[in-house]
Amino acid sequence: MSIALIVCALVFCGLSVYCLCKANYCACRHAGECDNPVSQYWLGAIVAALLSLLLSCAALHSEKGTLLWILMMASCMTGAMLSARWQNLKRRCKNAFFPVAQSKP
Repeated sequence: MSIALIVCALVFCGLSVYCLCKANYCACRHAGECDNPVSQYWLGAIVAALLSLLLSCAALHSEKGTLLWILMMASCMTGAMLSARWQNLKRRCKNAFFPVAQSKP
């Protein structure tokens, strides 16, 4: 039973990090264009993080559950940051080897 709770907590951790990344992306890239999704994504990130914390505390009690939650959140955030850097690196390399065709006058 506790393993199922931990797996669900990990899923909600990933969902929280996804919502956080979407909120930051929309705030930075589409400022003013979005129909206020930043608040929706922030709310999703907070609710998912709280559910994850509650599930991990229910699985392992208060102290160990909180430590597990911190470890899961840090792992998910690290994975998201590494993925973003990798995508940025791939985009830069692709643009270096295959530059966009310049318009001819």
